Amino acid sequence: MSGQQLHRRDLPPTPVATLAELIDLAQRFGRDPEFARGGGGNASAKADGVLYIKPSGVSLATLVAEDLVPLDVEPLLALLKGDESPEDASGGDPVLRTARAARLAEAGGRRPSVELLFHALLPERFVLHTHPILLNAVTCAADGANLAERLFGDRAVWVPYADPGLPLARAIAEARRAFEERTGLPVPAVVLMQNHGVIVAAESAAEIEALSGWLVSVVQAAVDLAADTAGPADGPADVADPSSTLDRARAHDLVDTIAPTLRALLAAGSTLKVVTFDDASLAAAFTATLAGRGFVLGGPLTPDQIVYAGSWPMLVDVPDAVAADDVPALLGTCLDAHLAAQGEPPIIVVVPRLGLFAAGDTWAEADTARHVYLDALRVGEVALRLGGVRALADPERAFIEAWEAEVYRRGVAAGISAAGSLASGSFAGRVALVTGAAQGFGLAIAADLVAQGGHVVLADANGPLAEANATDLCARFGPGRAIAVTMNVMDEASVADGLHATVEQYGGLDLLVSNAGVLRAGSVTAQPLADFDLVTNVNYRGYFLAVRFTAPILARQRAARPGYWGDIIEINSKSGLTGSSRNSAYAGSKFGGIGLTQSFALELVDQGIKVNAICPGNFFDGPLWSDPANGLFVQYLREGKVPGAQTVDDVRAFYEAKVPMRRGCSPADVLRAIYYLVGQQYETGQALPVTGGQVMLS
Repeated sequence: MSGQQLHRRDLPPTPVATLAELIDLAQRFGRDPEFARGGGGNASAKADGVLYIKPSGVSLATLVAEDLVPLDVEPLLALLKGDESPEDASGGDPVLRTARAARLAEAGGRRPSVELLFHALLPERFVLHTHPILLNAVTCAADGANLAERLFGDRAVWVPYADPGLPLARAIAEARRAFEERTGLPVPAVVLMQNHGVIVAAESAAEIEALSGWLVSVVQAAVDLAADTAGPADGPADVADPSSTLDRARAHDLVDTIAPTLRALLAAGSTLKVVTFDDASLAAAFTATLAGRGFVLGGPLTPDQIVYAGSWPMLVDVPDAVAADDVPALLGTCLDAHLAAQGEPPIIVVVPRLGLFAAGDTWAEADTARHVYLDALRVGEVALRLGGVRALADPERAFIEAWEAEVYRRGVAAGISAAGSLASGSFAGRVALVTGAAQGFGLAIAADLVAQGGHVVLADANGPLAEANATDLCARFGPGRAIAVTMNVMDEASVADGLHATVEQYGGLDLLVSNAGVLRAGSVTAQPLADFDLVTNVNYRGYFLAVRFTAPILARQRAARPGYWGDIIEINSKSGLTGSSRNSAYAGSKFGGIGLTQSFALELVDQGIKVNAICPGNFFDGPLWSDPANGLFVQYLREGKVPGAQTVDDVRAFYEAKVPMRRGCSPADVLRAIYYLVGQQYETGQALPVTGGQVMLS
């Protein structure tokens, strides 16, 4: 809308107090998942003939006054009361055209809500439109109109389903007129829209909050009564029965097989999807009942479900007799059938007795789809208790699927630019796990991978520090972009659990950076055996275990998508290329690491896995060298490794002088090597020196 002529009417003074009250109302309801999810829902306020409304795709939870788009109410009401078709002669949407003409200030690229007309229609100062789970169990009930009348009487207006935009606004206007004519009562401030949601309007935010609480409490009482009177044959009363879910070991194996396979099968390009898993009882147990299966296959309930979770989930039955290794073929068969029937891949995959998988280009997108579909399952389960479910009819569903306004809303909510692509970066859309990522090289690597568009698992024995850093990265780059797992790389179970957590969160991974390492200097004649064993177990055994549990995940992705390559990179050392006096434990573990790298590369290349090592020079500014208590500068001074050195600074100067480029290695140097190896399609089994010329291969 930017650059077009604004409406001729001047914008009156900003109603600061009214807008502050609106923003507080929107944020409180937007943060409550019982009322709003993703970018769904809307809020507005009217003052001096101006409608201030939330833009499409902006979340209620994050709405600020600067987001609001001011529109002159008069042309909006003229459109609503006129006889214009929902689609004008040019094929455009008259609501958006009228909204453009009604703007009273530059929108800065923001687009007013597609439902702005009913916000203008309702006379109250504040209007809140949400999709509460319990209330949508009424709006999506098979006999919703009668149920609403029984529950709310004359305190709510029921609106039969209408396509969003101009048809829905006109349907609301007609329902209000019919209510007043039928009852002679003032029109209620509550509107229940079939298969859509709820509108609550009032002169104050406090009134809206009170009305919303009353609506929810009425439905909750009806649900409680239905649960108290239901018998064993009354449907989904036993949805939480744990006997209907799989045992832990079987579930673990299936998730580790299904999620990586789906990442690859559902990918549209070279970058795999992010797939997140949820084993909530609604997803696992309810979908295993006849009623639950019928709901999954019965079609979507609301526009929001279509926009964020897709119209048709894919249901995959995995019989107990099917081994985990045979599941990928089953998934492929199910996907072929789904594509033939629906014409596009699913966003949600339901596996009864196990749970659901949600796919997206980012974790945030997949997580929104997961929550929206879980909400839909809950709506369906409650509606069944109240008498049955009404899914959207085919023409209703098809309209939402094709409606440009809803495509736009989903794109904005997913963080997609106007050009239609995700944020760019050297690692955009991919997933990595970095061991030893709580600090030093590991943290620097993890942070840059996130900054370059990736999702990263920070794995470290220091779980609290890794968690704090993951939280910081999410605050800087977006929700779900980083997670932490507590991982002791010397312990087989700990490594396995960390990789399983990665699969549950992201569906798999594209890159393992085996960075965890320790160094204990000492003479071969004096070094304690415990120090030697610690260095060997962390640097050598830890690398082996990380690869052991990563390789099957990468191989499953390759099997489902031939041509895909995953990467394993060990952060080795220049000490893996040349011996190091009084540092034999460390050098030996690093020499061994290169041997593992070459051997892994030979073994795993046929499974689409490249394995390489990076051999950095000394990172003098990291904790390994500079820690004042136990860093290498202190250790080497104590061991007398630098002749004549009296201070830590003497030791540092000695080692800097050994580097032809006269400086230590930095994280940026290592990161350039990582991106080179990931991008290189014809290198495996290599040990790449990044030493400033200190070690040169011959």
